[in-house]
Amino acid sequence: MKSSVRKTSSQSLAATLALALISLSVLALLVTSSLQLFSNIQTQQGAIASNQRLVAQSAAKTVSGFVSERFNALATASRLADMATASPDTQSRLLQSMLGLEQSFKQLVLFDDQGQMLTYASRLSLTYGKIGEEHLSDIFQQTRQNGYYISPVSIDSITSEPEVILAVPVNDIFGDYHGTLAATVNLKFMWDLVARLDVGEGGHAYVVDRNGNLLAFRDTERVLQGDNVADIHTVREFIASPTTSAATHMSSYAGITGNNVVGSYVALGKPDWAVVIEVPWAEAYSGIIHDTVISIVVLAITAIFAGVMGVVIARRLTSPLVNLMEIASRIAGGERDLLVPVAGPREIAALAQTFNSMTSQLRSVLEGLEQRIAQRTVDLEVALAEVQARSQEQARLLEENAQQRQAIRELSVPVLPVTDDALVMPLIGAIDSERLSSIQERALQAIEHTSAHHLLLDITGVPVVDSQVAQGLLSVAQMARLLGAEAILIGIRPEVAQTIVGLGLDLKSLRTAADLQTILHDIH
Repeated sequence: MKSSVRKTSSQSLAATLALALISLSVLALLVTSSLQLFSNIQTQQGAIASNQRLVAQSAAKTVSGFVSERFNALATASRLADMATASPDTQSRLLQSMLGLEQSFKQLVLFDDQGQMLTYASRLSLTYGKIGEEHLSDIFQQTRQNGYYISPVSIDSITSEPEVILAVPVNDIFGDYHGTLAATVNLKFMWDLVARLDVGEGGHAYVVDRNGNLLAFRDTERVLQGDNVADIHTVREFIASPTTSAATHMSSYAGITGNNVVGSYVALGKPDWAVVIEVPWAEAYSGIIHDTVISIVVLAITAIFAGVMGVVIARRLTSPLVNLMEIASRIAGGERDLLVPVAGPREIAALAQTFNSMTSQLRSVLEGLEQRIAQRTVDLEVALAEVQARSQEQARLLEENAQQRQAIRELSVPVLPVTDDALVMPLIGAIDSERLSSIQERALQAIEHTSAHHLLLDITGVPVVDSQVAQGLLSVAQMARLLGAEAILIGIRPEVAQTIVGLGLDLKSLRTAADLQTILHDIH
């Protein structure tokens, strides 16, 4: 049993030291690793944001180049010849050749400076999708002021494909305005460019207008359905600030496919579209996740190593203390002559030496204490015998005192027979509640034992008769009457009579007499 206690205690001390060493080591590692990880996260977040912006700018350049190339094709055609004054055949051949060269053009229309259509060319039919009058005023106004026009994106009612109208002015060699060349551009050709953009392994690139309508995306079905993605966080930022050149949202949000992504967008400016780049959150932060995992593994390995070293060091430190504890336990069990070996580190050796000195002093103290206890025991036995003798003497005295008090009580309330059927109770001194109770008890016992018919209560020696005494005497009279005897009050002095009257006491039910001789004469 002692061995079990010693083992538990030593393990507890070793575990405490080991836990302290491990805790300090792990705490230091946690602080340094956390600071390094935080710095890496900040650095990599900056790198991710920079890379996102570069990808978005590259994608924006591709999309912007698509639109610029169509504008350049229209501008080049308008400068090849004086299209506004050329013959209709020449104008028609030129427009048809442009349709052949540029597959994204669905239709071309040449207007004069008055807004009248001069020539029209289409891939489908001569009546297919001619540019409506709702666009003409904007086309002529903006081409004259800005040198170009681009319409909002619309959906072809027949093919359900997105399209946009581009227009440039037709000027002569002197720069004078002579008309406008407009083209309807099929944006599905932009889809291939967007689909080929490299946005990482699981990333997406798509184009939206300032209303959030999807113009180009890998999933063409969503584009054909006219999907609006204005609820996506990055798209909302573009709609709120369409002139911002670039922005990156580093926190996670639900992207166009519903997955958590890190997104960035670049506003094209001309046209007012934006290219949005989205990379899955796990892919964007893969470097940070990798560094975090490595840090956790290193921390775990270091913690295990620190734990092993802590246990070894703790055992070496606690071994002398365990020996000291075992010897202390044996000394406590009665082996007082044992000494602790003075060994180990300086502090523990000093502790062992101090412990040996303490046990030596303790032995001396115990020996002296045992002698004093033996002597004190003898003294206590003698004192106890004296106390017992005194206790017996005190008990005897108390018994005698009780007997004397009983005799005094009986003498203080005497009941004396004066005739064969009359008893007299001479009352002397003050009467309290306890004495009233004794009077009642003695009177009733005497009447019962003698079968007397008269109880003479002589209060000549009672100095004070108050309401309590009077009520007590009336009670005695009533109790005597119940036993068949008449109580008669004798010896009422003048001052007592005045007190009874002053108190308003009613003693009509109690017979009175001036003295004993008179009442004895009357009852005989």
